[in-house]
Amino acid sequence: MAEAPVQREAPALSTALVVSASLLGDTLLYTVLPVSAASLGISRPMVGVILSLNRWVRLVTNPVAARLYERFPAGALIVVAIVLSAMSTAMYALPAALVVFLLGRLLWGFCYSLLRLGSFLAALEDAASHAGRRIGNTRAVWGIGYFAGAVFAPFAIESFGWTGMCVIAAALTLVAGIGPAYLGASWRRHIRVPEEGHVPASVWEPRLLALFVTATVQLGLYAGILVAAGGFRVDELFHDGAPIFALVVPATFVAAAFALTQRIAQVLWTPIAGRWSDRSANWAFVISTVVSLTAVALLALLRLDPVLFVVIGGCAFVNGLTATIAVELVVSRRSRDHDRPRILAALHTWQDAGAAAGALLGGVLAAIGAGPALLAGAALLACTLPLWWSAHRALQP
Repeated sequence: MAEAPVQREAPALSTALVVSASLLGDTLLYTVLPVSAASLGISRPMVGVILSLNRWVRLVTNPVAARLYERFPAGALIVVAIVLSAMSTAMYALPAALVVFLLGRLLWGFCYSLLRLGSFLAALEDAASHAGRRIGNTRAVWGIGYFAGAVFAPFAIESFGWTGMCVIAAALTLVAGIGPAYLGASWRRHIRVPEEGHVPASVWEPRLLALFVTATVQLGLYAGILVAAGGFRVDELFHDGAPIFALVVPATFVAAAFALTQRIAQVLWTPIAGRWSDRSANWAFVISTVVSLTAVALLALLRLDPVLFVVIGGCAFVNGLTATIAVELVVSRRSRDHDRPRILAALHTWQDAGAAAGALLGGVLAAIGAGPALLAGAALLACTLPLWWSAHRALQP
């Protein structure tokens, strides 16, 4: 009797490494574009458009990505996406050619829809009771790319200029990502066939909808307002350089350090946040949201020295990541294998809507002042506490 073929485990690590490599170009924009916009001839509102455009297009490409994963081998989609990601980063090289720049952002949005969903699907396949740990570990690997981009950007722009920075980042993306993509190229998802009469879960169920709205507000602040308006706040406070001990460092380095706190947290803290969420998603969410809300308000209201500004910003980012993972964990627990691409794609679409609106709102409000933009974000974040309570009640048996 022939032995049954052994099913290969989903390549969670390889797929996460591909996502990490792809994030270099996007991260460098968030790190240095707000403080470089004037020298590039780009207005503050246009910075908001550039930073949000890839998120807007993902409102369309997220459900497309879900359909693609239902119909095509997952590993092959990952390979295509990393090649296109390198191309999109190269398209940022000439900011004067604004149409090409914007097309690059649109292309990156499609690539990220494929890569993010694929990485989540690989991480959550057969995850069972330790889904939070798998989400945290996956985000930690992504964080390597975020960290590398935040470190690379200020040194590269000072050494090679904008165009050189973007071309080098595109090459690094392809070199770092194509190997892991090749290792996972043969991956096909293992899907349990649903029982006869199964009704697919609706993404409009109240128990999910409150979580989706919470995720929208979270990403609106942490990936939008806080990043964009935080960069402008650095420019307001330290435009002519920031005195640190006996040195005066450029504002680009303060902005990079501010963004770097988020990237460090994504590498070092997310595994801890995932395990905390496995133990008690409720407490992880509530405590983290209150702490990050307080930190954002302090950034807006106080004229801080550069070191304290970076530390308080890091506190907001660390706790924001914990709260985000708590929401993603609860959503993943409510989805079965056959519904998961569609439900995760819906979650990602709500998150992207928040991130896109937040980046745009941060840029527009920063025309009045970065402080008001940050306060608006803090006020929105406060609304997630009653939303979480509503979702928590709806999820009770």
